[in-house]
Amino acid sequence: MTGCAELYLFIRRPYSKDARTRMKAIFQGKKREHGRFVILSWKRTGSNLLCGILHHHPEITMHNELFNTIDIFTYHPRVTEMSDGSEGNWTVLGRDLWPLHFLEHIWGGRLADGSKIKPKSKVVGFKSFPEHWRCSYNEDIFQELMNDHTIKKIILHREDELAVYLSMMRAEKTGMYMSVEYPRHLKVHIDPAKFQTFIFNYRDTFQRKYKSPFEKRDTFRITYEQLSDKEHFDESILPLLLRFLDVNADIKAKQLSETVKQSPHHEDISRVISNYEELEFCFRHTDVYFPSSPRNFEVPAKVNVASSVASEKQHSWTILLPICSRLRLSEMQDDILSKAHMSVNRHGELERRAEYVDVNCEAPNVCWERLKSFSLTLRNTTISRFRKTEIIVGIDEDDPIFNTKEAKHRIDCLFDGFERVVYVSIPRRIYGKVCRIWNRLARNSSNDFIVLMGDDILLHDRHWQEIVERSFSNISFRTSLPFGAGCVALNDLSFKCFPTFPVVHRWHLNNSESGDLLPKQFINQGGDPYLFELYSRWNASEFAVFARMENLVGGDDNARYLKCPINWPGQILAEAMKRLHNNLNEPPMGICIDVVVPSYRLNNIHLLEKIVRLRSSVHIYVRFWLVVDNPDPGNIKEVKAMGDRVNGEQFSKGEGNYFVRVVHYGDNRGASYARNTGFNYSCADWILFLDDDVIPDEHILDAYVGAIKRSPEAKIMVGLTVLPPSFNFWTRCLEASNVMYFYGIAKHRTHPPWGVTANLLVRGSRYHHTVQFKHIYPKTGGGEDIDLIFQVKERNNWSRRTVVAVPGAKAVHPWWNNGNICYKQIIGWAWGDSICLTEW
Repeated sequence: MTGCAELYLFIRRPYSKDARTRMKAIFQGKKREHGRFVILSWKRTGSNLLCGILHHHPEITMHNELFNTIDIFTYHPRVTEMSDGSEGNWTVLGRDLWPLHFLEHIWGGRLADGSKIKPKSKVVGFKSFPEHWRCSYNEDIFQELMNDHTIKKIILHREDELAVYLSMMRAEKTGMYMSVEYPRHLKVHIDPAKFQTFIFNYRDTFQRKYKSPFEKRDTFRITYEQLSDKEHFDESILPLLLRFLDVNADIKAKQLSETVKQSPHHEDISRVISNYEELEFCFRHTDVYFPSSPRNFEVPAKVNVASSVASEKQHSWTILLPICSRLRLSEMQDDILSKAHMSVNRHGELERRAEYVDVNCEAPNVCWERLKSFSLTLRNTTISRFRKTEIIVGIDEDDPIFNTKEAKHRIDCLFDGFERVVYVSIPRRIYGKVCRIWNRLARNSSNDFIVLMGDDILLHDRHWQEIVERSFSNISFRTSLPFGAGCVALNDLSFKCFPTFPVVHRWHLNNSESGDLLPKQFINQGGDPYLFELYSRWNASEFAVFARMENLVGGDDNARYLKCPINWPGQILAEAMKRLHNNLNEPPMGICIDVVVPSYRLNNIHLLEKIVRLRSSVHIYVRFWLVVDNPDPGNIKEVKAMGDRVNGEQFSKGEGNYFVRVVHYGDNRGASYARNTGFNYSCADWILFLDDDVIPDEHILDAYVGAIKRSPEAKIMVGLTVLPPSFNFWTRCLEASNVMYFYGIAKHRTHPPWGVTANLLVRGSRYHHTVQFKHIYPKTGGGEDIDLIFQVKERNNWSRRTVVAVPGAKAVHPWWNNGNICYKQIIGWAWGDSICLTEW
């Protein structure tokens, strides 16, 4: 009947590879003296124990790793003697060149003189690991072996993947593969990314490579856990296995004397793996089994460092203070601005607008009042221990108010009591180029701490310098980096959640290019966030939230110069990170994730607030970009108020690594435009796109952070988006049609072709800023997510590993139109997908 069934299947599906293989197998068998089998397994899964038990059976001729890349391992060394009249033995080279001839020799079960290896032998077998065939480029022979139903397959699998990998690491480190217990003091460090690669390969091997077309006829599956339970194995598993091999099932199991359990029973592996807490966190939201309960692998982000050595030391300070008497651009007369527009480039325009003429200078009393207010707040907030603070004042060489002998004397009086006041002349060529002015001033400093300030700020809190020093101590303690390797930003009340006035240590200048504070490409924008972002990649950036100050001119408002931004998050930041990596001899370990939420819906503040209150259990940097794509002024005001409230609560707790930023442009431009807005504002390494109607799992950030550590080469990570249970005819129709398949693709595919932007993590725009959501797709969405992922895959040679599924990163998406008929939504998807077909 079996042959009839195979013939029927072949006629029904003649082009099916499985059908052809099964049909061929009916006619290919020839009568053999011995049955044949192979043990398919993986290193450190108990294969030596199983092979030893089968070797002791009188009717089984058992070999070991016949196709090992190093040698031909067998319990019967004489079997390698040539049996065709040739002199000599089979070698590794001969075996790999003529694998079929070698296998025929082995299957014969006889020695070179024609005698049986075992007189009562009925079956011959050996064990195999996946690399045996891959390394010798004989995978086609392995596939033939899998397709031959007359060769029985014993699949030995170990369910505890961590134990497999740990045993591999221990064996490679000690060279002890059997017979001897591992040293009790041995510690092993497991890299999360390498362990993840092992899991991909391990599961692929047992789920795909070790799957025979005749699974139910020629395959016997057994686990290490069954094998290691001696009583259960002897009574329940071994008899079935021996019957499967058609040998006497009454023989009792006997192990090889040299086969011993190398690790102690009931061993606590958390004491063996040196980075167990980190590893457990990385895989906490996966299906990988960890025997010990979850633990936090970091020291707390905020620690008491009042008694630390670093804060006890008396440090010296430098305040960089560029001052000028120009008006803000918004206050300049129109004729000055019109002349500036005649310049040939923006640098020329910047220099022209910075020229001193009568109509663009402020009244002297305004200039002196502003500087006096700054000096007064500096005196009131600086405790006596820090009076040894120098002020480096930068004055434009043409400044009619400040660049006089009398003015400098007056400035000396304003800062009387501080260590000293140093004056640096600012030449015309760098007027308005604040970043280059900062560099020029910083070269004159030899103190420990350097802070960038201006004459237009007010300091609010006493002991702000001590607060900053404690933050540096906190960074050093938390990260184990040298004291001073970091950046601490003052809390600017006029530009909340932005590091407008960063403090750096002398260590930064000593380890930067040319000893400058900032790279030479900076003009007057981006210098402060650049410093903060650079050190955040090492978890070494922090807001001194209780060191508050206020910027009266500039900031997010008009400044006294033409703002000239540059694209620093790309190449400039990457080069600085390479240099810092070399200087610290430590790879970047900080995680920077920005969450971008395009929002058109009204009355969904409760959902947006759930998103912006997401937190990770480890120290990471997160900005939430709420891009309001609805021009309704009441909605914009409500979203801004919610963001300010959440930021205020966060800062009141002394935590400054989660911020909410609200962006709006007074128009409805569609989902693609809104996502691009947040995408391009961000300079994070990763961007998490969430829809404004999803309810993310509270651990979604942890799940993605773990995935980033496990798959550092991935460019896109697809989370699991689930819908509620169907509850009416329409939702059951949608469920039956499987139209939502790609919402849940993460639980079906390890490397999905694409995912949906309702819950999608992608590399930041600073890596490939030309990768953008295209505006040709429907405003409400459809196809733009596929297009974006294809752009990324195209830049990575269409590698399937570009996209990785993260089923532990869960979000619940509601039914469209509250579960009522939503043809418009489906039409938008269909229209977007059809556009995608024309694009790709």
